[in-house]
Amino acid sequence: MKKLIVLGLSIFLSGFLAQNSLAKTYKEIFWEELMPPDWAKQIEKDFSKMKQFESMEDSDPKTDSLYSKLRKQWDEAPISKKYIGKPIRIAGYVVPLDADRSKTREFLIVPYFGACIHTPPPPANQIILVIPPAGGLKVRSMDPVWVEGILTESRLNNDMGVSAYQLNAAKIAPYK
Repeated sequence: MKKLIVLGLSIFLSGFLAQNSLAKTYKEIFWEELMPPDWAKQIEKDFSKMKQFESMEDSDPKTDSLYSKLRKQWDEAPISKKYIGKPIRIAGYVVPLDADRSKTREFLIVPYFGACIHTPPPPANQIILVIPPAGGLKVRSMDPVWVEGILTESRLNNDMGVSAYQLNAAKIAPYK
């Protein structure tokens, strides 16, 4: 009988330890890592050239043209393949995709507060579509969260912006 109890306890402990080690396999990444370095450098150069347009009025047709060009470039932003198919952990702000926030549904996460809602959307490589786990954490607009899961490439164009990544979440937790 003692052997059975010891065997049962060792099976339980090995399962518990394996589960804990799985929880630690998510690599914490930062938003900058989702941008290909060459693309980020080019965007920086483009922005430095735009300083000459600072004095333009919003109603100027050149402003509209410049914004349209920038928006197209950001919506088509390339991804970094470094973490595709890998378990990651990233912090971001929630952007709901529908008006019904009483249930946990797919949502976007973005790197800074107000993106997609109060300001123009960031580049596509800075927006992640999150598919929450069943029974996951209920989230509200602009809640800061940690999301863990497997990152995939998936372009989604919606009213809030274009996301270039999808994260099938294993866990969603409040950011603390």
